[in-house]
Amino acid sequence: MKTRIGTDPWVRLARITAVTGLIAVVLLFASIIALAARGEPPFTASNEEARAYFANVSVGWPQTAMALTSVAAIGILWFVVGLTLLLRRAEGDPPWRSTIALASGVLLTAYTALDASLEAASFRGADLDPAVAGYAFDVGSIGFANAWLALASFAVCAGWVVVATGIFGRWLGWWAIISGIGLALSRFFWTAEIWSVPYVLCWLWMIIICIRLLRWSPATAYPVPPPATAP
Repeated sequence: MKTRIGTDPWVRLARITAVTGLIAVVLLFASIIALAARGEPPFTASNEEARAYFANVSVGWPQTAMALTSVAAIGILWFVVGLTLLLRRAEGDPPWRSTIALASGVLLTAYTALDASLEAASFRGADLDPAVAGYAFDVGSIGFANAWLALASFAVCAGWVVVATGIFGRWLGWWAIISGIGLALSRFFWTAEIWSVPYVLCWLWMIIICIRLLRWSPATAYPVPPPATAP
């Protein structure tokens, strides 16, 4: 007896992955925009600019916004695990690309959830020495730039599976690969604002994948193998 779409465990996995992924993106960018509105300086900020920023976000709702970033990281982890399980099923054995995508996604979420340099500096922002504030800001900025490499690896490996198998549409695979390569290259020019282009493209790709997963069905997701020819 065939499993109905509504009770198919792979369909449930796709729906959960989509919902958690969309919620995570909303929480992440809500916190990013909220903190940027409090005068977040560029990566090349001076010590005084860094101290002023930490003082601005040391009390009130900015602290809640920082906590939301860690919550969003857990949602991203759910998305990464769910998506890579679906990609692994499409990839077949050996599932090395989907496994690398999983490990890369875990590294990304680990940084987002566990790195506390900016949060620690902002907690006592009004009392920071400018030199300490500048160091804390640089640690957070460089850590963020290093996290691009994990996001790039996730995007490239996931996109590679999509291109190779046709799941979700090969154009989405190329989108992920190109944005991932662009983000990896941006690490070498991390103080230039050009990094924001592939960074945003990676997250837009994630949103589109989530929308695809909401309507996902095993019957149409995987390419149908060609019929065997008679000997």
